[in-house]
Amino acid sequence: MDTAKISQCPEVTVKCFLLSMFQSAIAQQGTLAQIPLNPIGGSLFKNRQDACSTKSEFDCGVGILPAHNKLIEKGAIFPLNRSKDSARVLYVSAIALKLAKTWQQTPQTIAAELAETLEPLCYPDFAVKVAPGGMIEMELTDAGLAVWLQRLAQTNLPVSGSKILDSVVCADRLFPIQYSHARCCSLLRMAHRDRIIAIAQPDVTTAPEIWSLASPNPIPWIDEGDRLRLVHPAERRLISQLLTVLDNLYPTFEVKNREKPVNYFKLANSLSEAFQIFYSQCRIWGEVKIEQPKLAQARLGLIFATQSLLRFILENLFNALAPLEL
Repeated sequence: MDTAKISQCPEVTVKCFLLSMFQSAIAQQGTLAQIPLNPIGGSLFKNRQDACSTKSEFDCGVGILPAHNKLIEKGAIFPLNRSKDSARVLYVSAIALKLAKTWQQTPQTIAAELAETLEPLCYPDFAVKVAPGGMIEMELTDAGLAVWLQRLAQTNLPVSGSKILDSVVCADRLFPIQYSHARCCSLLRMAHRDRIIAIAQPDVTTAPEIWSLASPNPIPWIDEGDRLRLVHPAERRLISQLLTVLDNLYPTFEVKNREKPVNYFKLANSLSEAFQIFYSQCRIWGEVKIEQPKLAQARLGLIFATQSLLRFILENLFNALAPLEL
């Protein structure tokens, strides 16, 4: 598997992908004791699926280092966090500080070694940088973000064997989230009718859970200068919220006993609010449709992604209806 292409990776979230890459990088540095390394490329795992599929070896959602790692205490939480800057998709890790005592090197030196190993694993999807103090920064590039958005817009999220319901939420409190979902569906049908996009099955009575986009496919996220078209603050805020929900959502299928329970209603509500702000500030029809049709399509791609995630939350976490129209 080409480790430079996140389009081929099995991970559901950006954070999960990065955790698997860190795991491979640490393995290549020889930090995992008593475990034979794969002679091909020196990686502990044959591919990303191996890195993320076995809970006993590495918990993708939370970032728990493997129990057999002799150099880090059992059950240690892998330090990897998103930056609060919604204009960037930036993850920061202090793993070099955690390893400094064991490796008997400065955090800056360890961070430089890990970054050198991580860079070819993550290129061209992430830009890897060592910040002062030994912090490792990994920023999702525009190309990588486009791939992730495309996957979210057109791929079903995995569902666990047993439904995981959040705490009971009053139906009235769910209405704004249901309204946002229905609004997404309405906008997508309108765009299909106006031939901005083409949906395979737009009819409400036959529409699948994830609407299949016939054209354009893929969505034109990237412009001619290889930059993401979506640069408006409201667009970036919605993208940031989509990734935040995903990073908090996927562990529900991997970890039954989390130290910090996730408030899924709050997350869903924040996503709904971000969508409403996006829709009120970022036009799709009118001049945008005529003069910048690819920008209109990219914004509709964001609506596809939002609809997909809101539907999943409503149906699988709240056992509630995700209405296609209101």
